[in-house]
Formats: sequence, C-alpha cells, structure tokens
Amino acid sequence: IAPLQVPVLKPMDLMVEASPRRVFANAHTYHVNSISVNSDGETYLSADDLRVNLWNLEISDCSFNIVDIKPANMEELTEVITASEFHPTHCNIFVYSSSKGTIRLCDMRAAALCDKHGKS
Repeated sequence: IAPLQVPVLKPMDLMVEASPRRVFANAHTYHVNSISVNSDGETYLSADDLRVNLWNLEISDCSFNIVDIKPANMEELTEVITASEFHPTHCNIFVYSSSKGTIRLCDMRAAALCDKHGKS
C-alpha cells in the first residue's frame, strides 16, 4: 500500500491576465448570444435576442444591423434569435436560428437588411 500524501500549497508566479485589444461596444440592447468570424477575415457577426449586426474587425465604433426581428409592439414578440453563423467558405451567406426552431439562410448580396430569408 502506497503512503498517503497530503496536498501541499506552493507559491507560484503571478498568472498572465488577458486584456482586450479592442472593445466593440454599445451595439446590442440585449445579451450577445453568438459571434461568428467571416471567411473573408475582415468582418464578423454578433447576435442578440432581436438583432444580428455586421462588424468590420478594424472599425470598432460602427456596425450594420442586418437582421432585426423586433416588433413595433413588444407584446407581439413571439420568438428570439438564438444564434447566427457565417457560411464557412461563402462570405456573403449566413444563417440564424430562432427560439421557434427555425433556421434562416440569408444572402447579403440580395439586400442590406436580411429580413427576408432564402430558406426557412
């Protein structure tokens, strides 16, 4: 039988702390639930419960709203966005899903605001 060893506390050097290189702020009213970097290496999507925004990685103070499902009357809200993601190779195509279980395929070449979808 091996002898019982008690854990021992040993002092260690300080841990490395991560700090942001750039802050992209004030574009979402609700919690961000997904981020997807585009295959073009220049843009990314961020999605909250009601909107999907398109960002340029080099411009931190401006984004474009490309999906907006917020109803005029919030009492009519029936679904929220749960995730969004770019196509892995086609930089103009992305999908987003909703709490109703739908997945919508959008092509940014068709319109600046992707409130109409290619497939549901």
